[in-house]
Amino acid sequence: MGQKDGFDPNDPIGNLRKARDATLDAWAKAMIDLVNTETFARWVGATLDSYLIASAPLQQLINTSMKTSLARLNLPSREELTTLARRVTNIEMRLDDIEIKLDQLAHALRTQTPVIVEMLTEQLEQNKQEGTELNGMEQRLAALDHKADQMLQLIERLQQAALEPVDASQKRRKAPRQVPPPDPATPEEVKEDHAIEGF
Repeated sequence: MGQKDGFDPNDPIGNLRKARDATLDAWAKAMIDLVNTETFARWVGATLDSYLIASAPLQQLINTSMKTSLARLNLPSREELTTLARRVTNIEMRLDDIEIKLDQLAHALRTQTPVIVEMLTEQLEQNKQEGTELNGMEQRLAALDHKADQMLQLIERLQQAALEPVDASQKRRKAPRQVPPPDPATPEEVKEDHAIEGF
């Protein structure tokens, strides 16, 4: 009858194991039922809140004392390490972006290199043609400059030629007039002159 219940008098350790397992199963079911109730959840929340409220000043005191002691020992604090880690992750992300862009640029250069070379050769040929045209234009401009110099020289000569008669006439005006000597008077004119003087 005892063997039907699972009790074996010849195996006391096995009986203890079975009793332990049964007790643990009963406790597990009871704890699951207890934990799944709303009352237990409220109690746990209230307990955690009170613990956090009670431990906040102590935690703050520990944090400030740790900061001061780390600063005295020239060691970084947790905030400094977290900001450094964030900066390092940002730098890694940017480096990844730059690497992707460089790969895209290298691929584009590989695919577009023949087109770019062709465009550059066309541009060089066009520049050569423009250079020959510019040389021709420079020669034309030099010829025009030479002709303009010749025209200026002609104009200066014409001005000098026009000014020479004016200068000659001005010199004539400034020179004193020489009165020609009187012609020998005829006897009749002498008589008239004496008659006028005696009058």
